[in-house]
Amino acid sequence: MRNKRLVLAGVALAALVVAGVCVAASLGAFKSDEERARDAVAELMASYVVPAPNEEGEEPEDAAWPADDYGDAATMEALGRFGVDADEWRRHCLGNLTYEVGEAQADSAAGTATVGVTLTNASLSSAVQAAGSDFSAFSQTADAESAYAQGGRAALFSHLVDSVYAHLDANESPVTTTVQVSCVRDNEGAWIPQVAGDAAFFSALYGGSDVLSGLVAQQS
Repeated sequence: MRNKRLVLAGVALAALVVAGVCVAASLGAFKSDEERARDAVAELMASYVVPAPNEEGEEPEDAAWPADDYGDAATMEALGRFGVDADEWRRHCLGNLTYEVGEAQADSAAGTATVGVTLTNASLSSAVQAAGSDFSAFSQTADAESAYAQGGRAALFSHLVDSVYAHLDANESPVTTTVQVSCVRDNEGAWIPQVAGDAAFFSALYGGSDVLSGLVAQQS
């Protein structure tokens, strides 16, 4: 009798799980195109959030990081020649990023949509400029001569990059920008954000810095 009750309880639990999945799927099916496009952009933006480690130093397994496209190919091509680690660089660049996904507008017939996003982040170009000023002063010191003697240009460049990191981490020059993210609907009905090569989006992502061209300050 007890085994029969366990079986019945298991069947009931399975039915509840199935019902829950069906309800969730039904709710998703009734979302508007605007809501679906907005959700897609929210998912994209989550992939730029640097995951915070727990007390053991482990990052959450469900973190959306890393993103598929950081828009920094030109920048990393230059930095990579000096041994700069791309993941470390991006974590410092985006460590202060906050954002808010706003309104969406969709043209269902055309399969296109735009979603407003307001981003706030430390200015990468300002951090680079500040680090350059620091380096100019450092280059006149005995410490700079010693660093060059021990490690050559690579050692000096490492010092410069560490200074960029320090200014970014201090969040000295946060910049807030609102941009419109374009989306297209694919053949399966999913909305896909289109940010590849989007200068306005990546400038906003890096606090008003033109990483597409390689750390050129965005001019208004």
